[in-house]
Amino acid sequence: MTKIATTDWHHQLYFWGHAAKGCVYVMVGGLALATVIGQASGGPEGPQKIVRYLQDEPFGTVLLTVLALGLFAYCGWRWYKALTDEANDGTDREGIMSRTHYAISGSMYGLLGVYTLTLVIGGSTEGDKQALLVELMQEPFGMVGVGFLALAALYAAYWQYDRAVHETFLNDLQTDKMGRKERETYRWMGKLGYGSRVIVYLVFTYFLVKVIVAQDASQYKGLGGVLHLISQGAGSVFLALIALGLFLYGAFVLVKARYRQLS
Repeated sequence: MTKIATTDWHHQLYFWGHAAKGCVYVMVGGLALATVIGQASGGPEGPQKIVRYLQDEPFGTVLLTVLALGLFAYCGWRWYKALTDEANDGTDREGIMSRTHYAISGSMYGLLGVYTLTLVIGGSTEGDKQALLVELMQEPFGMVGVGFLALAALYAAYWQYDRAVHETFLNDLQTDKMGRKERETYRWMGKLGYGSRVIVYLVFTYFLVKVIVAQDASQYKGLGGVLHLISQGAGSVFLALIALGLFLYGAFVLVKARYRQLS
């Protein structure tokens, strides 16, 4: 399989951004799996808690700095993709929705990058998504904005489902240059990974609807809250399947970072 060229700046954004995103999902899915099999204490955690764990590890400051820069790169890549229509989504309704999804998801990873960098420099880490929702809800038409986020999360769930079912994620890789076993491995990594994210985004939508109904931003939970809800509602076996899917999704993103051919 041919590696991507990494000489142009947008290739660099793509490579380092996807490397950072892949590492986050591998860690989140891996820790959730470890809690299910009893190899880690506590419960499944989201990206912010994972970042805090890294802070206490040897060379934690270096790791967090590199991770933050990678998350900023991913944010930049998603906005580049949204503004330049790199994926040729077009300007019809579906194309605009896809490009809006790129911008919103990129911004979320950018916020995680800000949180990570804040830990490095020792500043306040109170600016989480709940606090941002509080600020949004205080603005004119703030609840409309939360409703838009709920619709965006629902669309993201549909987008993940479409990619999992129709296997369009394979278009991101040069499958014609893979062996049969290699292609099948990446195919199942992608199907399970994107399939697990359907559930995650549906729960995100549920949380945002609860925010609207209760007019209370504390009803929103991040990825850690999603995994806790799955654990409590569906049990450890289903949590293990979702955690495995997230882990495989992270691994698949790392494969994309290394091997996707960009235009």
